[in-house]
Amino acid sequence: MVDFSLTKADRRMIDLMRQENEVARRHAREIDSTAEIGVPKFRDKPHPDVAGTPDPFEVLKNDSEGTSGEAVVEVLMHMSGARDASLREEGTGFGALVIGDFGSDEQKKLFGDLRLAIGITEPGAGSDPGNMSSNWRYDAATDEYILNGEKCFIGGINKYDGAVTLLRGVPDEKGRRVFSSFVVLKSDKGFHEQQQFQKLGLRQHDIGGYVMDNIRVPAVRRLKADFGASMSRFNSTRPLVTSFAVGSCRSLLDFTAAKLKEAGIKVDYGAGQGARNAAAEKLIRLEALWEAAWCSIVRVKWLEHTLGVTSLDYQLEASIAKAVGGKVARQVTQGCLELLGPEGISEEYLAEKWFRDARLADIWEGAGEIHRIVIARALLGYKKGQLD
Repeated sequence: MVDFSLTKADRRMIDLMRQENEVARRHAREIDSTAEIGVPKFRDKPHPDVAGTPDPFEVLKNDSEGTSGEAVVEVLMHMSGARDASLREEGTGFGALVIGDFGSDEQKKLFGDLRLAIGITEPGAGSDPGNMSSNWRYDAATDEYILNGEKCFIGGINKYDGAVTLLRGVPDEKGRRVFSSFVVLKSDKGFHEQQQFQKLGLRQHDIGGYVMDNIRVPAVRRLKADFGASMSRFNSTRPLVTSFAVGSCRSLLDFTAAKLKEAGIKVDYGAGQGARNAAAEKLIRLEALWEAAWCSIVRVKWLEHTLGVTSLDYQLEASIAKAVGGKVARQVTQGCLELLGPEGISEEYLAEKWFRDARLADIWEGAGEIHRIVIARALLGYKKGQLD
């Protein structure tokens, strides 16, 4: 049984994160307006506003004693409120995590210090592996692999050194096309970076793409990470990215409650349904949805903490957390804007930004519809094709 009560150390980390978020909020509107039109933001990090103050995630990494575990506390911190700006150096990227999990000692030595994205999504296939057209073939004469194809909607590729890229092999004598992951660098001949993608929300996060035109890479660039191994890391990141949206929901719920209070509407959680007005009742129902998403994310992160980050045994729970969190993000933010009225869409406040940011949670890292198919297959025993 999962114990959802927080420790004293958990609460300390959440408080540190909230303080950081308050600082970042000063820059939220500026970044939301300009981050995707070629204006560099906060290239020199840490930003002066946080210089000399503790980095919440570094504090957690270096001292997790007394907490519920690093995986659990990380999402607790994200769900404490919206992260509107990155004021510190960010991590090494998803691809670097794959190398850390599945790379050889030589590969970790060669590529472990690089900042690498993960390249899976394609223009004509999305993240559906069965329809991927990007491919690799082996040149025995030079002991090199030749890579071709296009990847899109890749987080961080605009600022990283390259990407761990999933491709399919050319058909073998049995017609099989084996999946393999390769380290692809921007410095490779034939690598063509595409323009940053402009999007509805989350404008503080870079999203781009790249084309591989007969890129030749040495054999050491091929990782021992097939499709299953590469995808196992998503069991960890899908609940994580959903926690970003749940954090935006938290900020929007708090803002909505404050505005209702200004309007003289008291939200009495102890009163019965008949004793509350419609606005207070609606806010309480939105709070309940938020708590459901919170619990599903914490549960899957507890499983990760228990089973290990590369385990496939909690894939179903990861999909549930992603599907539930994405849907709740839509329902909560939409409901808050309905309660707020004109103040919900005014750029004088951040409510409309949090609405846009949270909306993307049901799309990236696997759309909600795909995760509901994954869930149905696992629970009902359906095979591929029966629900597609």
